[in-house]
Amino acid sequence: ESVMFSNLETGNINAAEVLSPNDIPAAKSNSSLIYKQVPALSFFGVMLNTKVAPLSNVHVRKAIEWGVNRDEIVNSVLKGVGVVAQGPISPSSWAFSSSIAPYSYNINNAKSELAQAGMSSVSFTLLIPSGSPLNSQEAQFIQSELQPAGITVNIKQETFATLLSDTDSHNFQGALLGWSGRPDPDGNMYSWFHTGGGFNSMQYSNPQVDSLLEAARASSDQSTRTSDYQQAETLILQDGSYVFINHGVSIQASTNNIKNFPLLPTGILEFTNVYLGS
Repeated sequence: ESVMFSNLETGNINAAEVLSPNDIPAAKSNSSLIYKQVPALSFFGVMLNTKVAPLSNVHVRKAIEWGVNRDEIVNSVLKGVGVVAQGPISPSSWAFSSSIAPYSYNINNAKSELAQAGMSSVSFTLLIPSGSPLNSQEAQFIQSELQPAGITVNIKQETFATLLSDTDSHNFQGALLGWSGRPDPDGNMYSWFHTGGGFNSMQYSNPQVDSLLEAARASSDQSTRTSDYQQAETLILQDGSYVFINHGVSIQASTNNIKNFPLLPTGILEFTNVYLGS
């Protein structure tokens, strides 16, 4: 990636859509480049198996929600190349609501939730994909953030194939996994949070959420669908089956002479009106 940025700086290439986080400050400050960044439609975080103790207790799950410092992870681990997530719907989506109150880092709230579960301490194993320094660092941050709340996180690395096999068979407590995102909110919600959904390894089930997602899928009216998705998102957050940490970002750096090059949250490159100017 740094080689790509070097080629961009020297003018050997005119545009790049992938940059190392370490190169982004230089891209932003370089007057010969145009840098753009928008929230992507993806989401990343921790899946919590709602049918396996101790995470079968909603208060334990909500304690974890309150105990994870999303801002710290985005700023320190991701170097700011990410957007703190409040739920499955990205700020770039037409269904996004700025009025939904996300979980923020609050150790006292985390301890209070544990107390409501009748516990002062708890532990669980967090599966992470092996071979990724970024995943390891993020897991270590989660581990250290939750410890003051009385929550011990045991990190276990697995190959990505093994991790997917374990989550698909519900053989896990927590797992660090994300989703690439889809332009329609249905693609970020139905398969993940509808009972029996294809990606619902959390075994999450809420009849109200099911009804809202089914209604949204059956409607062609965007305002009606927006309301359904926002209501479903609120319930999903209350139930705490997934710790939403961040959305990815779509980035673009180009030389000043590249004109009308749009940046889309989907990451799809659109060249229809692009031209080389002076």
